[in-house]
Amino acid sequence: MMWLRFCAYLLLGVLAGCGGGGGGSATPPIDGPPPLNPNPNILLIISDDVGLDASSGYTIGTELPATPTLDALAANGLIFDNAWANPVCSPTRATMLTGRYGYRTGVLTAGDDISLDETSLQSFIDTNIPNTYSHAAFGKWHLAGPENGEDDNPNLMGIDRYAGLPAGAGGTNYFDWTLVQDGQSEESFEYTTTAFANLASDWIATQQQPWFAWLAFNAAHTPFHVPPLDLHDRDTLPENPQPPVNELPYYLAAIEAMDFEIGRLLDRLSPTVRANTIIIYLGDNGTPRRVVQGHASDHGKGSVYEGGVAVPMIIAGRGVTRIGEREDGLVGSVDLFATIASLAGTNTDEINDSKSFAHLLTEATTSRREYAYAEIENDDRSDWTIRNDRYKLVERMPTGGAPVQELYDLEADPFEQNNRVNDVDLAATLIELQAQAALIRQ
Repeated sequence: MMWLRFCAYLLLGVLAGCGGGGGGSATPPIDGPPPLNPNPNILLIISDDVGLDASSGYTIGTELPATPTLDALAANGLIFDNAWANPVCSPTRATMLTGRYGYRTGVLTAGDDISLDETSLQSFIDTNIPNTYSHAAFGKWHLAGPENGEDDNPNLMGIDRYAGLPAGAGGTNYFDWTLVQDGQSEESFEYTTTAFANLASDWIATQQQPWFAWLAFNAAHTPFHVPPLDLHDRDTLPENPQPPVNELPYYLAAIEAMDFEIGRLLDRLSPTVRANTIIIYLGDNGTPRRVVQGHASDHGKGSVYEGGVAVPMIIAGRGVTRIGEREDGLVGSVDLFATIASLAGTNTDEINDSKSFAHLLTEATTSRREYAYAEIENDDRSDWTIRNDRYKLVERMPTGGAPVQELYDLEADPFEQNNRVNDVDLAATLIELQAQAALIRQ
C-alpha cells in the first residue's frame, strides 16, 4: 500500500510542479495557470526530533521512513544539505520566532519560556506590511509557561489564531491530550498529528487574504505510540514498546503518519491557493539518541554534534525555481525569521542574528552565510558550536568544569570522530572560529 501511494504521489507531484498528497488539487485549471497574488501564502512545517538520518534524500540512515509527500516536495523543490537548528526544540523555535540566538533571548534549552518583550515574526510582518497577512500557529509551541501566559502565549506574541500544545515537550500521549485554542482548553482524543493537520487545513480554507501558517507537529517525539493504521504500513507493531524492544520502527511510523497528513493537507488546497503557496519544511533538532543512526548515540539530539544540530530542510512551491536541486550553503534556523519576512514582502535581508536566504530559492550564488552557530545550556552543561563551510568548532563546558574545545573537518570526518584541535596546520582555522564565536556571544 505504501509503495502504491508513493507512485501516486510522485505522479501527482510531476503534474502539479510541486508534489503533494494527491487528489484533484494537483491538477491545474484547463484555461491556464492560476493567477499569482502579490504576496505568497507561507506554510512553515516543523517536524519534531527528525534528523538527517531519519530523512529520505540524505545518505546517513540505513532504515528510512516512507515519505512520498516530502519526497515529491524535494523532487519539485530545493533540498538544503547544511541546515542547522539547535540541539533541542525550544531554542530552535525561539530562533525562528525572534531571529535571535538563544544567548540573547534566554531560551537555551527545552522548556525555557520566551519573553513577551521579544518581537515575534508575525508581529514584525504586521508592523512592516500592515493589513496584508493573516497568520496562525498550530501544534507544538513549547515556549510557554506560567510566567508568560501559559495557555495564550502565542496570542500574546501577536499570533491571530493558535491551536495546539502551547507548553510542555509535546504531550505524553498522542491519543489523549489537552488541546488549547486561543487560551481555552479542552480534552482531545484525536491523534495529534491528524488533529494539527486538520486545524491548519480548516483555518486555511477560510482565509480571504495572504496567510502565514506555522504548523509544528509533535511527531516523531516520544512517546513512541503506534499511529492509526491508515496513516502508515507498519501494521505489525505492538502497542507501547518497552526497552529492549527496537523502538526505531515506532519512530519511523510516526514520521510516515506525519508525511501522510502533510499530503492530505496539501491535497485540500485549491489549485489557486497551491500555486500561491511556498512550503518550508524542516526538523527542529536531531534524532533522539535511542534511535539515532550513523552517529554515535551521544552525538544525537541534545548534543551540539552533527547528529544533534544538522536537520533536513526542503522548500518548494511559489517562487522556487531551483527545482530538484540541492543547496550546500550554510543556513540556520535563526535565518527563517528574515527569510520568511522577506518572502512576505518586507524587504528584510538581515535583522538581529537572522540573514535571509530567499535569494537561494532562485539562484545558486556565492552570497551565503559564512558561519553557522548553535548552542544549548542547562543545569548539566553549557555547550556551543560554530562552523564555516568545512570546519567546525565545538566547546563543551560541564557545570563546574573547565571548557573543552574540539575541532572537526566535516568534509573528511562528517561523523566527528577525529578531534583536530591540536593540529598545528589548523591553528589559523581554530583562531578564526574562536573569534567568530566570541563576536556572537559578546
